Amino acid sequence: MTRFPARLLATAATAALLTSPAVAQNMLDGDVTFELGHNVGKSRNFKHIATSLGTTFDNGIGMQLDISVGKYEAINSTVPSAGVHVFYAPTSDWAVGGFVLAEDLRPGNYAYAGLEAAYTTGDFSGEVYVAYRHDYNGAFHGERYGIELAYAPGNWNGFGVFGGAHGETGLPGGTKSIAYVGADYRFANNTKLALTVGRNDRRETVATLGYTIQFGNGARFSRRHSQGVFDGY
Repeated sequence: MTRFPARLLATAATAALLTSPAVAQNMLDGDVTFELGHNVGKSRNFKHIATSLGTTFDNGIGMQLDISVGKYEAINSTVPSAGVHVFYAPTSDWAVGGFVLAEDLRPGNYAYAGLEAAYTTGDFSGEVYVAYRHDYNGAFHGERYGIELAYAPGNWNGFGVFGGAHGETGLPGGTKSIAYVGADYRFANNTKLALTVGRNDRRETVATLGYTIQFGNGARFSRRHSQGVFDGY
């Protein structure tokens, strides 16, 4: 299996997003994140870059494109992915929608289709999602699901905390899961530095340091790709 599905998805979504007449009248929102991490159990480093670009039209319908690529130390191939979200946001507080995602993980090459919801009110935000996984090369179909929460009150002077958990079933190695907590600091120039510590079902501790540059209102939904939700699993 080549990288064709992820590249095709990214190209089609970008063309649709940038050529839509309504986009010219709406702000493009998104971010780009650079991440370095270490899996203590495997004694393995990893690196990861990901970006999102989207918009919400006047009728509340929105679209978001996700693209990422990462690499694990001592593993030759990179891990590219591309995803598209289509959602409805009747207010600035919440949104519901669906997404599709293509990943070239080697040896597994998967496509995901899922549902998601996001809610933000004042200092608190949260997301939940569930997706079905199709295995291009075999019979390892399954589900991916997760929850993400964040709290950043204004009187914390730019500091915030967050946490979440993700799981996936039916993989060649069985089921995998991870839970994590973290803290971040938001600078005045719409950038953010975040430290995350997670623990997976293999009893491995994973730590990551990420730097995010936000533009517009930021990404409406988090990215759902493997290296984004499972870090250095």
